[in-house]
Amino acid sequence: MSSQHVPAVGATNDGGPETPLVVALLGNPNTGKSTLFTALAGIPTRVGNYPGVTVEEKRGRFSRAGKQIELIDLPGIYSLVPRSPDEQVAMAVLEGRQEGSPSIDCLVVLADATSLERNCYLVSQALALDLPVVVALTLVDLAADRGITIDHAELAARLGCPVIPVIAPEREGLEELADAIAEATHRSPPPAPAVQLGDIEDPQGHSPAAVEAMARYRWIEQILDGVVTRSARAGWSLEERIDAVLTHRVAGTVVFVAVMLTVFTSIFWAAAPIMDLFSGAVDGVAAFLDERLPEGAIRSLLVDGVVAGVGGVVVFLPQIALLFLFVAVLEGCGYLARAAYLMDRLLVGVGLSGRSFIPLLSSFACAIPGIMATRTIENRRDRLLTILVAPLMSCSARLPVYVLLTAAFVPNTPVAGLSWLRLPAVVLASMYALGVVVAAAVAGILSQTIFRGPSQPFLMELPGWRWPQPMVVLERVREACWSFLSSAGTLIVAVSIVVWALASYPYNAASIEADVTEHKAQLSAQLDAFATSDDEASRGLQKQLTEELALLETDEGLDAARRGAASRQSFLGQAGRLIEPVVRPLGWDWRIGCAAIASFPAREVVLGTLGVIYNLGEVDPGEEEGSNMLIRRMRAATWDGTQRPVFTLPVALSIMVFFALCAQCASTLVVIGKETGSWVWPVVTFSYMTGLAWLGALLTYQLGTLLLRG
Repeated sequence: MSSQHVPAVGATNDGGPETPLVVALLGNPNTGKSTLFTALAGIPTRVGNYPGVTVEEKRGRFSRAGKQIELIDLPGIYSLVPRSPDEQVAMAVLEGRQEGSPSIDCLVVLADATSLERNCYLVSQALALDLPVVVALTLVDLAADRGITIDHAELAARLGCPVIPVIAPEREGLEELADAIAEATHRSPPPAPAVQLGDIEDPQGHSPAAVEAMARYRWIEQILDGVVTRSARAGWSLEERIDAVLTHRVAGTVVFVAVMLTVFTSIFWAAAPIMDLFSGAVDGVAAFLDERLPEGAIRSLLVDGVVAGVGGVVVFLPQIALLFLFVAVLEGCGYLARAAYLMDRLLVGVGLSGRSFIPLLSSFACAIPGIMATRTIENRRDRLLTILVAPLMSCSARLPVYVLLTAAFVPNTPVAGLSWLRLPAVVLASMYALGVVVAAAVAGILSQTIFRGPSQPFLMELPGWRWPQPMVVLERVREACWSFLSSAGTLIVAVSIVVWALASYPYNAASIEADVTEHKAQLSAQLDAFATSDDEASRGLQKQLTEELALLETDEGLDAARRGAASRQSFLGQAGRLIEPVVRPLGWDWRIGCAAIASFPAREVVLGTLGVIYNLGEVDPGEEEGSNMLIRRMRAATWDGTQRPVFTLPVALSIMVFFALCAQCASTLVVIGKETGSWVWPVVTFSYMTGLAWLGALLTYQLGTLLLRG
């Protein structure tokens, strides 16, 4: 390969034509389309080593031989006879029916060298579209490792179009491919395949589509005769031996569970030092502003509102980065495709298939691309069922909630005597598992009631094992982190300011003092009522009431009582008291209820809301200064008018279960409405998930409290 490189997106050529050459990338799923698109156009797109990554067209540009070339990455499809939504998108673009898409000047059809016969089925259909065609022969390095040799020059002569071997990650063959694309306007379309349907003997009376498939495969057999040679191999390869373990019903499941536990354990211990740095930086910014700004509304807004709200979220960025780092590595090497095969057996039992695994897996990052990925599912029943349960997968916005509460209230003790396996990691993994188990139960119930019928058969060729591409992995992490930070910089800032205002106003000093005085009088009256009692329970209450009255005589206690009175009289406090009867059975006070309601636009808002609400409270004096400030304030929080802690282990678990099961965010509901073509299903999703979340949180708190008492 010469030293000249393929220009990336944004490259210009002053002598090039004004109208770019429009080129569409077409290929089966998992043939490397997104990787080739990134290598040619220079735009990082999400690349995974399993089918269904690209679910809508993506565009980029590069220049070659004085021509501007617009590249369109279409969804991976197996046939030009559209059945699933992604195939319909591809055909609409190819036929010029897609709104906003220009007419196609040239097709680049990707063919997997390791499965050339199957891939040539799509090639045979593309050759009949009366467009210039270039065949990009991908994965030739894997084919060579498997003893497969392809005479691409002879194949090009038989097809009547260029056939270019490429290894996109290594940028091999890209110049030749770019040259072939640039020359497309000077070539006539290749001849259509001579597929003679009438020559097929069909004594069993197959459908016309089946007869056509048989005719096309007969043509493919003739085209590839003498072009593809395979060397004999003795015994199983190492790759096949690994697959035999990872796809085994028992061994594969054990490995899958071990991998997930390792991931969640690593998220805790590896991110802890970086989180401490982030937390210290946030506390430093708050202290800097507190010292230099005059006392008043502006200082309170910046310190108690913006810094407390956004800072409470940003400190969890290391966990987000680590989670997506692991996911990107597992995607890139091909392990997740094995997990999809393994999960097919389980999904069939609840009315789904392995085809639903990839959308559900994508929902662990964000439900929106996961729901969009259901376009690869041909069967509308399976697609709709998958959409309805996809939001139950714990998205990345829920991870900070889990991490905060487990770090603050779950004892950091070893599990089963294993020093490396800690209880917080097991609880974190359990929250993710809870969503999966509940999704399976919901899918099973719906498939036996509303969505009766057989699930779609799942056929998938396992991709070869590959080393993850470092740039792709890093881009995946960068994309996730930027998405998280952009939310913190926009929506969370806005919500934090609104929550601060609602929690700070109206402010009436006289009313606050009257509230504190009334509270003192109530405590004194209660103490007098128990003065004549001498049983053990009464003595305990007397001691508690005496301590509370003594605390109110100190400056710190009086200041905390005033802040509590101000919070209760604020707009937020008034709203919280209205909803408290609904959330009290869950072990929540009005402040947790308000945070849950404020988080419905987006789940990542909940930490910002808690940061604002609890930044108005006291700090636990027994906490180490290195601890997260929000954790310290939450540990110090008490029920209004008492010294009873708001947060206990059952309460923390109750909150986590609620967020594991409730509807993710408003954006997810909007996407469900668009993908289903009806606003009935978003309402159904929100209603059943909110009901499940409340019930799950109720059972968790009540049972947890009983167990701790026992």
